[in-house]
Amino acid sequence: MDAILLQILNGLDKGSAYALIALGLTLIFGTLGVVNFAHGALFMIGAFCAVTVQRLLSLSYEVVDESQKDFLGNALKVKTPYVESWFGPEIGSAIIDWAVPLAILFAIPIMIGVGYVMERG
Repeated sequence: MDAILLQILNGLDKGSAYALIALGLTLIFGTLGVVNFAHGALFMIGAFCAVTVQRLLSLSYEVVDESQKDFLGNALKVKTPYVESWFGPEIGSAIIDWAVPLAILFAIPIMIGVGYVMERG
């Protein structure tokens, strides 16, 4: 049952993305009478911005933890996310858990800026 629900949500997600691109194409074609295929490229740039911000939120560095040992008795290297070291473990882990929605929200103003620069340039 979980797989069916997951496939329904995946289909709705993909369908809404296609509908958003199609609405942009029909709006431009209806208004200007010209088919503009740059919508797909801009949609891809927005998705790339969201993925990049999500990856930036989950960057980490390695710290040698002397209190933890491996099976040979050597100190373990522990990956510590930058966000956790900046904001503390509670808020940092919450930011990492919500990295994808936050990345989508941060990608919106980035793409507004890209659109403004493209329109003015």
